Amino acid sequence: MKKFFSLLVALLMLAANATAYDYEPKEGFTWMGLLGMNVSDLQNHDYNAKVGATLGFRADYMLPKAHGTYVTAGIDWTMKGGRMSGMESVQIGCIVDEMDATWQYTLHYIELPIRLGFRYNVRESLGLYGEIGPYFAVGVGGRHSLTLDGDGSDVRNMEDAYSFRSFNSSDNLERQTFQRWDAGVGFRLGMEYNDHYNLMLGFDWGLADIYHDSLRDAYWNYMVEKHGVGERLPKVYNFNFNITAGYRF
Repeated sequence: MKKFFSLLVALLMLAANATAYDYEPKEGFTWMGLLGMNVSDLQNHDYNAKVGATLGFRADYMLPKAHGTYVTAGIDWTMKGGRMSGMESVQIGCIVDEMDATWQYTLHYIELPIRLGFRYNVRESLGLYGEIGPYFAVGVGGRHSLTLDGDGSDVRNMEDAYSFRSFNSSDNLERQTFQRWDAGVGFRLGMEYNDHYNLMLGFDWGLADIYHDSLRDAYWNYMVEKHGVGERLPKVYNFNFNITAGYRF
């Protein structure tokens, strides 16, 4: 992964030093609206990927006399999270049963991406570009829930009882799974047709551990009480792959 980033940065630097193009990108500000799909995961734990959506707005500034080098910043609403499967002990009346269970974590963020990019116009109507830079995010909603493989009103009530908001200031430790703040680095590869229509592929790697310390303490105490040996939860990071369509104004 480090070699990939080094190659990407080197390509951007080499391209930025080019002196002439058949079709030079126009200097100045442009604006873009974005709509797309995420495939996200919570890395470094036993999570599986889940699908979400993203919606955003960008402002791009093509630097003067920089031969296609630009800076971009924007604001996004994006869905991240993950899924986990396992077994859960459920008591219904006097009976304790082991059921297949799926935990789903949906995290809604407002993100502020800031990136440096380079664009090369292959033809007058077709441009290719790549960009890389940090993002900063705050959690604004979402939920995590437990779904059980069973039938009946008691099972349904159990599912409801284990559905929480993802970001919550409640004193209940079970409701304090995730930190509200996140930050990381992302890059995009894209193409633009006719100065308006865009298609982009991108990756975002979170660099902030988003688990609450209170959750780790509660899990440690639970393992000591149940098994006599404490176990510390690992650090967990957001990861996101997205496919986005955009329209430049």
